[in-house]
Amino acid sequence: MTAVILFPENKRQKERTCLAGVSESKPCPGNCRDFYRESNWNDSGEQACFAFEKLEKFLEGVSSFSVGATAFQQAPADILENFSTRSEIGFDLVRYFLSISSPDQVMSTILEMDDSLLYRIVKEDFKIFQKLKKEKKIFGTETNFLDSKAAQFWNGLPPERISKFILFCLRTKKDNIFASRFLGLMPIETLLMLGESLGLSKEEEVELYKGLEDSLYEFPIRFPTIYPHLLELFSEDPEINIILSTMEGLVERKESLLRAREEVLKIIEESHKKNSHQEVLNYLNTLDKDAALEILGMLEEQSHIGFSEKSLLSAYIKGEESDFITFGRRPQVFRVK
Repeated sequence: MTAVILFPENKRQKERTCLAGVSESKPCPGNCRDFYRESNWNDSGEQACFAFEKLEKFLEGVSSFSVGATAFQQAPADILENFSTRSEIGFDLVRYFLSISSPDQVMSTILEMDDSLLYRIVKEDFKIFQKLKKEKKIFGTETNFLDSKAAQFWNGLPPERISKFILFCLRTKKDNIFASRFLGLMPIETLLMLGESLGLSKEEEVELYKGLEDSLYEFPIRFPTIYPHLLELFSEDPEINIILSTMEGLVERKESLLRAREEVLKIIEESHKKNSHQEVLNYLNTLDKDAALEILGMLEEQSHIGFSEKSLLSAYIKGEESDFITFGRRPQVFRVK
């Protein structure tokens, strides 16, 4: 008699694949999100994306890290929102993958993500950041929350997305202090038109800038062009207006430094890296010493020059010729951005 070998049902069945043809146990390819958007997968009448299941199986220890991470990075926004609301551990997983992914990997996710989920994630990250800062476990450049790894994706977002989030914080959450933290990420052109573009009343815009608290008086130093707007905005608030009025000299100095910085960048660009150091020094020597050194600091901070170039030029400006090396023997490494 011929023996019959019986296979278990799950062995005989073919593993499910999503609408893009990817197995449940395999990582999602990098173009999945675009594929589903173009195919209108929500109208297909069937389950077309298994990102939710992949994330669940990752939590259960069934799926690999790459399967879970790519499911997060490629999942349509509503799947992530649904997954994060099912359980606290699901929310923590979404927040975790967001914090470890590169800005490029999560850009489209953030652009589509609902503000309520984004707010919940960022508030939790900020709470943890504050705790670590209080315990003195954060040092250097990361002492600012928006410079931390968990918040690195913010720096690549378009102003429109940041503005939308600010409006949500301000109106829906009544959280002007948190909303104001993101003002410094936007270009001055956006800031000047923010009230109009978001449809804010004057009272709402005042409330938004009041969220800066003591940093309000640092803001026009960082963005001198906003100074007249802030004076107008707080014209009916005697306490704030008086303090702002005393800052005119500081704002004018910062404006002159910014103009000088642009002149230096223009010199670098026009010199085509030939004798850049000498041309820059010739210009900086027409300024007072403190201004020249401050401009070099600005150039280093924005990566137009490196630390060695800043030290070299600073030594010469301060008259420390013995520390100065002949220009012709130094590589020209100025960078124009």
